[in-house]
Amino acid sequence: MKSWKKPESESILEFDLAAPIKPPVGLGGFSFKQTLSDFQGALTNKTIDGSSGDNFNYIIDSHYFCLTISTKQEELKIELDLFTGKMISIACGKGYIGKLENDIGIGDSILEVLNKDKTLFFNLDTSWFNRTPFDGLILYPPNNMLDESIEAAVDGTAFPDFKIETIELIDMNFARENFGDGQLTFEEM
Repeated sequence: MKSWKKPESESILEFDLAAPIKPPVGLGGFSFKQTLSDFQGALTNKTIDGSSGDNFNYIIDSHYFCLTISTKQEELKIELDLFTGKMISIACGKGYIGKLENDIGIGDSILEVLNKDKTLFFNLDTSWFNRTPFDGLILYPPNNMLDESIEAAVDGTAFPDFKIETIELIDMNFARENFGDGQLTFEEM
């Protein structure tokens, strides 16, 4: 038998599109300390009668068993592992105005960012830009610039310039578990 019980208190998701981006803590007003249970009321209310407001979408990925919650315009996406209930990723895109501590954000030039933050580099094992030691921050090149970025990293030449479209933070425990075989370099614990 399946049954739903509507939560007694109204629960909404509050997204802060101007919140600082803080690896490895979080962004958008969310942190990696939150779990699936923190979203239960809003998800239940939205599913039963739409009473959580209409400020977010959600989908379940049946291949990876993840729940993705996003703002309507996808300025912010949160991924939660359905087996553990843990938040594994928080990503932001166009429309997100929060910045990293060194004033790096969505829409900035990758070449300017690489000049500002000398710990960032293109990781050939993962095909993204990250810091060493890894702190959870990932900057993706746009799909149409990926091959050029790989070639530049291999050849040691200048990277093609592009505007940052996506910034992602991944949970450090998730990163160590899934990229601990040499793809990322971590600080000693």
